[in-house]
Amino acid sequence: MNPEASYEAKIEKMQFMTPEEKFIFDLDGYIVIKDVLTPDEVSELNAITDEKQGLAKDQDGYKNIGKPSTWGAPFQTLIDHPKIVPYLIELLGPKFRIDHDYAIFMTKGAKRGRLHGGDNGYEGDHWYKYKDGVMRNGLTVLTYFTAPAKKGDGGFSCIPGTHKTNFLSSIPQEVRSFEREAHYVVQPEVEAGDALIFTEALVHGTMPWTADHQRRAFLYKYSPGHSSWSQNYYDLDQYENLTEQQKRIMAPPSVGRRSDSVALETLMA
Repeated sequence: MNPEASYEAKIEKMQFMTPEEKFIFDLDGYIVIKDVLTPDEVSELNAITDEKQGLAKDQDGYKNIGKPSTWGAPFQTLIDHPKIVPYLIELLGPKFRIDHDYAIFMTKGAKRGRLHGGDNGYEGDHWYKYKDGVMRNGLTVLTYFTAPAKKGDGGFSCIPGTHKTNFLSSIPQEVRSFEREAHYVVQPEVEAGDALIFTEALVHGTMPWTADHQRRAFLYKYSPGHSSWSQNYYDLDQYENLTEQQKRIMAPPSVGRRSDSVALETLMA
């Protein structure tokens, strides 16, 4: 039997997400995964963040800093955190790759972003497909939180289900810019240590931040192995002690003979 065919056959029999998780993602276009990071991991990431925030200019309480994955081993581990890898395989396929990563920090009163995204038919990486029990996505965002976002705090927001809408252009501009509240726009609640995965085919944005504490979100964005959104690929020389699995995940996009991101024996262990 073809080794690749054998791998695919075994992958199809594995359950990486529960039936309810698949239902939620297919329904809403995103899912919150609770307690991905331990309290110790959150503390370690926050300690490093306290040192790194000076790398970016403050824009009225908003900071965007590229490549937190280069901030040492704790952030490098987030590339293929073992609690997250199963979701990436389920949503992007066994040859998924990381496309780019950055961090967002916001203090009270900061504003940034409007509702955007959606599968509009011409952005080749913003798509969601389902067929025969299998979900597949284009550019997909994994966000780790090291600070909570309670109801009304702001930050990540979206319109659930819009990854499948046929009326993308009908969303009013005043709703997109958060100038008018609409019942269909939601801000998911998360705790420090949670992660949220969403497809870029989902209409999403950043609500103004209203909480007294700083928003801390680390966005690691992934693509199918054959595609790329970013024009800049990862330079492995910027990292120390990368595992072979991380090297595969960070590889540039390709089609022919691309290695599977995660070895089958790792998944079956």
